[in-house]
Formats: sequence, structure tokens, C-alpha cells
Amino acid sequence: MHLEDVTIEGFKSFSEPTTMSFEPGIGVIIGNNGVGKSNILDAVVWALGEDDLRELRCRGREDIFFCGSDLYPPAERVRVELVFKGDDVGELALCREARAEGGESFFVDGREMYRPAYLAELGRLGLAGCPRTIIRQERINDVLHMQPAERFGWFTDLTGIRDPGEAAAALVERVAPRFERFLGLLDPRLQGRVLVAADGEPELELEMRFPGVRRPRLSHQLSGGEKAVASLALKLAAFEEVVSPVYLLDEVEPALDYSNHKSIQVLLKDLAKRRQLVMITHLRTTIDVADTVHGVRTRMDGSSFMKFYFLMDERILRLFRCSCSRGAV
Repeated sequence: MHLEDVTIEGFKSFSEPTTMSFEPGIGVIIGNNGVGKSNILDAVVWALGEDDLRELRCRGREDIFFCGSDLYPPAERVRVELVFKGDDVGELALCREARAEGGESFFVDGREMYRPAYLAELGRLGLAGCPRTIIRQERINDVLHMQPAERFGWFTDLTGIRDPGEAAAALVERVAPRFERFLGLLDPRLQGRVLVAADGEPELELEMRFPGVRRPRLSHQLSGGEKAVASLALKLAAFEEVVSPVYLLDEVEPALDYSNHKSIQVLLKDLAKRRQLVMITHLRTTIDVADTVHGVRTRMDGSSFMKFYFLMDERILRLFRCSCSRGAV
């Protein structure tokens, strides 16, 4: 299953109904800072049931509504529709609406239902985990700023594995090998291990070995850039314990150095074999591996709109590279 269409109306900076289409694989969203790119990811997770205002980057419920401008009145309604496509479901339309005066509605293929039934349907369809498989630029290192016991709790919250023994087994048997492989794809010089202590209070720690350095380093001893590499590898390794057909990645590359920018292409291609990736990026190295490219811009009043959309093929990729070399993009 993959996310095929997203239609946003009245959500944050989107004053008018705006539709964007995606293909299986890697879809990238590009545009200048402040044009509303991250609001697209917020809209997706909101439509999939997210209510934590912090996760939506809001202080209050009113923040999800377009606030109005010289060109457009304030939104009286927020509506986000997601269309998923897959062999088992055909085309499936999910919709969430909220009204400024209060109240919400949820729809599955046009059938209105209460929130508990909607969330249960998302679970049945294997979509309930999608809001948890998101990585934001400003929070890429947060998991390595945690204490080892807190980090173990992060993993159980992410995956829903509440039994400490089962969680520890999942980390050792499945997450650890994936972490080592992803870390090797990002930076072949590094070696890393997942350390799990299950006696007493469960803990999750990372150990990193660097070329020419005898003593390994633990997570709190890593530099900011090293934490970004390790955290990205750990989160993506843990995400595969969550049932989710799509990962949402919000500018995960800036904390990585140039060599990692090149290496992340290999990792993205590897992930895209099993998951759809919807990514916000400014980097040509990421755009090079995209299947679809979406350009977001703002009107004079600051409201967001889709400037362009295209399927990336070899001809367009050559034109894009030429434009970049001439400073046109």
C-alpha cells in the first residue's frame, strides 16, 4: 500500500484546496524556507488521527486553521483527505474534518464514523502506526539526548511492545542488525552496537567505534554530527518494528556532513524497497533519487500553494542538474 493523493483545505498555511499526488518509492517536497512544506507532513499525521498538539507543531487547536489574510478569510473548516492505493484495498479514501466552532468528522470511503471506530479502522488497515514513523529535523537527535532507561521507554512507546522481555528481544534480534547495516550505509567507517540491559530497569544504549580510536564511545559522548548519524540509523531500524507503509522525513540530512549526504542516497534506496518515503529536502543529492518532486511556494499573502509536480525521469533529472549548475533552482 502507498499514499497516492493528499488533499489539504484550510489547514495551517493552505487557504485553498490543494492536491498533491505521490508514487511508490521516494517523493520529495522542495521549496524555500517558510513556504509551508512541513505543514504537509503535519496534515498527513493529523488526518491519520494525531491529536498531540506538540507533534503537530501547534500551541492550541486554533493553530491548525488558516488564520486569514488580505486575500483569503480565516478558515471555518479544515479538511484533509488521504487516498491510499494497494492490492488489498484498491483505492481507499480517508478524511478528517474539523470545524472552527467545534466538532470533527471522520470518513472512510465516504462513510462517516466516530473517532474510536475510525482509529480502529486505521489499525485494521495497517495505517495506525504511520504518525509515529516521522523524523523531524529539529528532533533528529532527541533519542540520543535521553537517558538509557528513557530511551528503552521510547522504543516501547514507538512499537507498542509493553513487555520488557519482548522489547529487549526485539532490540537484540531485529533492531540491532538493522542499526548496524544502516549505520554502515551512512558511514562505512563506523561500527556500532545496540546494548540492551534487561536486568533491573531496562536500558537501551549505543556503542560506537571509530577508526583509529581504541576505546568505543557511548551515545552521550558523541558529537552533534555523530549523534545525527547514529540517531537516524537507530530510528529507521526501530521504525521497521512499526506497521506503517510510509515514512515521513522532514529535512533529516542537514545535520550530516557532505560525505553522509552522498551515502544517504544508498540508505534511501534501500528503505524505498520496503516503504514509501515522503521527504522534505533542500539537497540535490536527495532529489537525484526521487520518484516524484513537488514544489511548494507562497503567495504574496503568505498562503501556500503547489507550484509544480512531476515524475522524475532521466530527462527531467538531466534538466534539473543543469538548472542547479546554472543557479536557476
